[in-house]
Amino acid sequence: MLAVGGQHFGVDFTPRPAKAIEIETVVWQFAQDYPGVEGDDTLLPVGTVHIKTHDGTDWMSTYDGNSKAVTGPASLRRLIADYNAKGIEVVAWFVPKGVDVERQVAMAEAVLDTGVKALYADVEPFDGFCYWDCNYLAEQFWWRLRAERPEANLGVIYDPRSWTWQDSGTWKWLSTANAALPMCYWELYADQGIWADPSGCVSQAHADLSWLAPGRQLEYIPMLEGDTSGDKFLAAMDAARSAGSSRVSIWRRGVVRPEVWEAAWNIWEPTQAVASAWPSYWVWSPCPWDGCILKEESSPALYVLYSGAKFHIPSPDALAAMGRRPEDYWIVGAGMLQTVADVPWDGTLLQEAGSPTVYAVYAGAKFAIPSPAALYAMGLGFQQVHTVAPGGLSQIPNVPREGTQLMELGSATEWQITAGARFPLPSPEVRDALIGAGALEATPYIVPLGSLAQIPTTPHDGARVREFSSSAEWQVAAGAKFPLPDAMVRNQLVRKSALEWRLNIVPDGTLAALPTAPRDGARVQELASNAEWQIASGMKFALTDAGRREALIAAGSLSAEVTVVPPGALGAIPEGPQEGTLLQEVSGTTPFVMRCGSLYRIRDNAQLDRLVAGGLARLPIVKVSGPLSEPDITARKRCAGSGIDVCPVARWAAANPFAPPGCKPQETQPSEQR
Repeated sequence: MLAVGGQHFGVDFTPRPAKAIEIETVVWQFAQDYPGVEGDDTLLPVGTVHIKTHDGTDWMSTYDGNSKAVTGPASLRRLIADYNAKGIEVVAWFVPKGVDVERQVAMAEAVLDTGVKALYADVEPFDGFCYWDCNYLAEQFWWRLRAERPEANLGVIYDPRSWTWQDSGTWKWLSTANAALPMCYWELYADQGIWADPSGCVSQAHADLSWLAPGRQLEYIPMLEGDTSGDKFLAAMDAARSAGSSRVSIWRRGVVRPEVWEAAWNIWEPTQAVASAWPSYWVWSPCPWDGCILKEESSPALYVLYSGAKFHIPSPDALAAMGRRPEDYWIVGAGMLQTVADVPWDGTLLQEAGSPTVYAVYAGAKFAIPSPAALYAMGLGFQQVHTVAPGGLSQIPNVPREGTQLMELGSATEWQITAGARFPLPSPEVRDALIGAGALEATPYIVPLGSLAQIPTTPHDGARVREFSSSAEWQVAAGAKFPLPDAMVRNQLVRKSALEWRLNIVPDGTLAALPTAPRDGARVQELASNAEWQIASGMKFALTDAGRREALIAAGSLSAEVTVVPPGALGAIPEGPQEGTLLQEVSGTTPFVMRCGSLYRIRDNAQLDRLVAGGLARLPIVKVSGPLSEPDITARKRCAGSGIDVCPVARWAAANPFAPPGCKPQETQPSEQR
């Protein structure tokens, strides 16, 4: 009832897909599942495939005439290598049946020993599956497999409908498994109540795990129906996210509709709920007006309600600062406040208690009003200003929603908001073209002068962008842009959560201003490479020592997160240190300078200042993993600026007036000079 109320009276509860849920798909028979909608796995949003290896005591080649069908461990290893080369992992699945326990244990162990990511048993009390032997096989085969392979990653594929549990012995299989994979086939379960609902099936199956596997923390990987609509699939995906799933699988590759693959690509973090003009709490709250303070019966937390949104009151002092009394609240049922948005509707005026700044809310973001004159110029001078607790406005973003069109009061320049950044619209023609492409809202919001300074000019990391008249697409990562060479690389980056599937279209020419080198402190890795790099001062430094890498992270000189970029994307970034670079070990205090192709220790700050002033060294000092040391005597004989490798003392000194101590080349004979 609350969900229905939310949909109709305030918060938008349209099912939204989730970020960081990996998509896996099931292959039953290669002859049946390829090509499907797309024959190339790299063009699908799939990070793992489930390959059926055997049925009872028969390898799948018994039933599948395709040359890729599994004939035994050797052919499975070849499949794993083929998929891994595409950046895809392999899970094996099988149907246990019959009473030959010894043979089935041996086959399962042989499959596990090939290096598959996991092994899943498809347990169903029907003809063609374990049927009447399900309970027997759970006790005699499955539990023995666990005893002999205690570290194996085992999962159970099962029918979530409760009337099947007894015959299948579902709880027995789950009792020693790592993962639960309920088959939510809502189209197949038509007219069967909650099981016919995508969201309901996923949610109910998750709730039932407390009965089927009490006290066990199983990974929840619902198996979703692929022969369905995109909307239903996204509803199931959202329920999986709410249940804490990090992965879902799709039955099965060959029947998944194009709209489902498209929906699977379009997974990103749900945006903050923004209130409509008719808030849900006006329907169920005992205090249905602005300024009400509510608490749920099961929680001590207090919230004040304004313009369809709730604002947390963190303490009695914050309540007092708002001019409200401790007993000034109403009690509502548990969970009701979840239906109330976090962002109020457009035009709402807000102010934190104790602060003189008034904010207006537009397009899901807050904008500071610089003066009363600006307030009246925007037509808001006669509206009430609502007071929230100190810090209460932090829940409202500074960046408007995607596609917003903005203008500052008194300015003729129009702006597009996309990928978390602002882009100027150079002409009405460009504006109208972006509106026609669905990349821009038609109606502009007028915000106070100076408000656009709070919106970045560089898209957020992971954004996928292209200019309107161009076919070239770019990844934004670590504050820099990287060209996407082809669809395969693009899709692999999406699967690794390094790139959003959503394409952001921006005005022509605007991407030229984006940097090509990642921000300092970025930790970067090219796709399909194991090498990691630290970015500093426009250079890349190899990270080869795990301990020193962690020290850089602890010192704040290196990101803990790895940024994945296209293959070859780091080739244009010079490897450091370059001439004149100042370096310091992460655990040290002594600076070094790169001169003459070698490192030299700097003895004091005065020498450092002379080097910088003379253009022989450039700040800042880069913290690196090291170790750093001075060169041997042969390397010390090199000098910069002279054009020769070995030079007399006099000429070397003239070229290096601020040379670090110890860098003293030996006197040479003319015949040695070159």
